[in-house]
Amino acid sequence: MKILAVFGSSHGQAEKVLHRIAAVLEQHGHAVAIHDGERLPRRFDPAGFDAVLVAASIILGHHQSAIREFVQRQAAVLAELPTAFISINGAAPESDPKWQSAARGYLEGFLRQTGWQPRWTATFAGALRYPSYGPLTRRLIKLISWQAGAPTDTSRDHEFTDWAAVDRFAGELAAGLRDDRNSRSARGRRAKSAGEEKSAGRR
Repeated sequence: MKILAVFGSSHGQAEKVLHRIAAVLEQHGHAVAIHDGERLPRRFDPAGFDAVLVAASIILGHHQSAIREFVQRQAAVLAELPTAFISINGAAPESDPKWQSAARGYLEGFLRQTGWQPRWTATFAGALRYPSYGPLTRRLIKLISWQAGAPTDTSRDHEFTDWAAVDRFAGELAAGLRDDRNSRSARGRRAKSAGEEKSAGRR
């Protein structure tokens, strides 16, 4: 399948996750075209793809507006294709019940806001990339992290993404897309056969 993969990634973690998933999809024979949602032209048309994968991260409580606008703008096309949404958030282990609750809330809020109903969804923890933040953002995120009991050492990155979970989701997505492709092919063959039989009956 030809898959469009669009990401919103303020500090790189959502992009990193999407590339990891894309690599697994390509290992399963899919072709993946990756695009930064911030740089997509407004008239970009995803109709030429067989499936769409979107990844976005939470920064200060919200997913990137460019991703929200892309999903809303392309609602009609996304409704006709197999799609997946991956939400990246938080600086806590994915086993933490508080993180799980917050992650579900962000995911469900985005889908509610956009009206999108992707076939597959996933949430993964993100990272604290203190060295890449500007001074104001660094101080603000350090304060939020201190209040939440997350790392506050600003001299280095702190990564919380469960890469084994990312790989499992990618494998499940690859299998699901393969099944969808096979199902569509079977329906196409049946429709063609029915058309040929109907045509023969009129002779």
